[in-house]
Amino acid sequence: MEKNGIKASSMVLAGALLTAFNSIGKGWASEVLVLIGFVIFLLGLKNIKEMLDEQGKNAIQLVYIAAIIGAISALIGLIPIVGIIATIGLIVAFVFQLIGYSKLKSSNTIGEIGSKGANLLLISMIIALVGGIFRIIPAIGGVIGTIFSLVVLIMVITGWRNIQKGILGENKVAITSISLILVGMLLQLGNEASRGWGAAVAGLIGLILLIIGLKQFRSTLDEVGQKAVQLISVAVYIGLAATVLDFVASLVSMGSGLKGLASGDLSGIGKAGTFEMIVSLIFIATFIIELLGFLKLKKSNTFNEAGKSGINLLVIALVIAAAASLFSGVLPIGGNIISSILGIAGLFLILFGWLRVQASIE
Repeated sequence: MEKNGIKASSMVLAGALLTAFNSIGKGWASEVLVLIGFVIFLLGLKNIKEMLDEQGKNAIQLVYIAAIIGAISALIGLIPIVGIIATIGLIVAFVFQLIGYSKLKSSNTIGEIGSKGANLLLISMIIALVGGIFRIIPAIGGVIGTIFSLVVLIMVITGWRNIQKGILGENKVAITSISLILVGMLLQLGNEASRGWGAAVAGLIGLILLIIGLKQFRSTLDEVGQKAVQLISVAVYIGLAATVLDFVASLVSMGSGLKGLASGDLSGIGKAGTFEMIVSLIFIATFIIELLGFLKLKKSNTFNEAGKSGINLLVIALVIAAAASLFSGVLPIGGNIISSILGIAGLFLILFGWLRVQASIE
């Protein structure tokens, strides 16, 4: 039962953060990430429901219904002419989710810390609503709305992690630290799949969470594992610097695009510049060092064979992430499209890899 709870709570956490990408990143990949997020979220909710008391089950059922409506609305939203139907669906989903989180606060199963988490999720929905209203404002609305969405992202992650702690217990350091690492790496790969300054900032948040999670996780490992995590941490710090540069590159690219539109010269739009190439090369170096760290982590006796197979998936994901960076900033052929496809594929491997590792140490 507890292993099911570990997997379910991690899937809910992963799904919840991916559903936020539609209001943070840009492009078709962000919309695909949202749909994937809803599927993972629904699977997690279905399993986590069985671990709660009657009050909690009723609350999760409402959130589950909201997620189904949200997923259908997100799918309909891909068709421009029926956008109003998607909007109505999202409003209905919002109401169900709001009531669900309000009820979840009263569940005895999640304890005091879980109740605080549910309260954060409730507040995050209000902030998301305010952010959505700001998006209506011409010119600056999108920027303000994205800032609100990033705040919501942090609150959603914190809220569901608190609920996870409430269900599993606050003393499960290895389990909860892996959930934080999982979130961090998903945001890191999400930045590869998606586009825009919002995705770059989300990637930055992910790397900060990754550093915190690795620090907590390191204390639960043997000496070999600790040295491996130290190498991974070095890679993450390099990634932090690269993500800051990526944010700057996004702003530069956006400025160049606006300038090109104003002058009528569209030849430079969509092409990778020197700055973007440098950022991509740094990201590639980050993923390679991170990959070496995980290869070293595989030698730790902390993990059984299932855990080591999970680490293999993480290694493959990092190879894919390096390839995604190569296509997005260095190679001109297919660039962003191939990068997005590779980034999305990497997300699946990250999720299932860490779920295996998480299950192996319990």
